Amino acid sequence: MKILFTILVLIFSTLLQANEWKMEYLKEINDGCLKTAVDNVSIGEAFEYCGCSTHGIYDEFEVDELIDIFSYGGLLENKKYMRIITDCNKKIGY
Repeated sequence: MKILFTILVLIFSTLLQANEWKMEYLKEINDGCLKTAVDNVSIGEAFEYCGCSTHGIYDEFEVDELIDIFSYGGLLENKKYMRIITDCNKKIGY
């Protein structure tokens, strides 16, 4: 029984790790956001907005889920994503 439990833990932990956010993914999201945001708002507001939206994406989505939604062009129709964008826009006064 102990061996079966160990095998199950190893299998499930491997599956979970495959879908974990890595710092490099979050940095890419944040950096991409900043490149666009600084053309529309002040630098301080850009950092506030992009930090907020990156954190929201991290909290609300799994990596594979976000990639699938983005790949199918459905990001702007996704309710969780749009709630993040709306909340972060409010933080900077939009």
